[in-house]
Amino acid sequence: MKILLSGPFSPFSGYGNDLIGLARALMRWGADVYLQPNAVQPPLPQDVAMLLTKELEAPFDLFIQHVDPGALEITESERRSSTVAIGWSMWEWSDLSAHPDVKTFRERVEDFDAIVVYDQITRDGFAEHYDGPLPILQGGFQPEEWPEVERDWHEERFGFCMVGQLHARKGPFIAIQAFNELKHEYPEEFAPAELHLKTHVPGLHSAMEKSYDKLRVHYENWNKETLYNFYAAQHCLLAPSKGEGKNMPALEFQSTGGVVIATNWAGMATWLDPSFSYPLDYKLVAEDQKFPTSYCAAADVEDLKRLMLHVFRNRNEAKEKGKLASAMITATKNWDKVVEDLFLRLKNTLPPAAGSLLWSQAQQCRKDTSYGSRRD
Repeated sequence: MKILLSGPFSPFSGYGNDLIGLARALMRWGADVYLQPNAVQPPLPQDVAMLLTKELEAPFDLFIQHVDPGALEITESERRSSTVAIGWSMWEWSDLSAHPDVKTFRERVEDFDAIVVYDQITRDGFAEHYDGPLPILQGGFQPEEWPEVERDWHEERFGFCMVGQLHARKGPFIAIQAFNELKHEYPEEFAPAELHLKTHVPGLHSAMEKSYDKLRVHYENWNKETLYNFYAAQHCLLAPSKGEGKNMPALEFQSTGGVVIATNWAGMATWLDPSFSYPLDYKLVAEDQKFPTSYCAAADVEDLKRLMLHVFRNRNEAKEKGKLASAMITATKNWDKVVEDLFLRLKNTLPPAAGSLLWSQAQQCRKDTSYGSRRD
């Protein structure tokens, strides 16, 4: 089964990371994978880097373009050389009206056989501009890189954290506000709490550490080992975001056994579950009055404070949730499971001639992808 993947390949972006994980999972499945990158940023895993040396040999059984909605577009050549061609994308707002390339969207995507979307919010937004199938399937992550760790949940300090490109959409200042107010409202009890913000985009100045008690801003470039050790030292990851397709750091953190408080909206709502995480309340708002129908989530600061204080006070509960999160997120969000679900979605949403053919080809080339054996 020959599969061509198109989009950015980079460990430093959501789409780029997803394509790396998708390529590796498809190779484990047994597919013959080819790459058509629009951007490449090292370091790439060696097995993925080697795919860059393969000459493209059409035709392909499946073409997957995994990019931002503004870059979704299939050329005549790509369409002609692929039996089945799908896009795969996400969007953080309730519709596409605020996207700068919304006017060209319908024309760019009309020749895809289907567009896979990360969540129902994206599906609703795309459905206004695309008439084909819109199966919902969120991208995965690689849990083998983030094994569960034994935390000390009852040490004197308690670590809250945020990780990623912490610009305004991610809500870092909401987290800072909630943290600071708790410090002032419970000065003795909440004194052991720390808030660590790991980012590499401008906006969070290290001088803030002088104004807020036990706030740390980390701008260093970290490898995965350093990031894993950072995760292991923290207890609760905060994600008061306006909207996400998935939130990779949240999945990684839960894989290590940490617990997450996250806005219960869009992509994060697909994996948030009260049994192993803490869904955060929000209000829908239109950020730009030029686009009054384009809503995002405004996380509730008071609810964030309530949940942070609850986790801080109920550490045994948080520990058990973190343990369950590690098991559930690992089982349901690993890329091997996502690839299997992808072929199943295509089988059920494409016309039978195409969907059943792809499913049959996938089963024929499938290798042993039992995830539990590799995690050990």
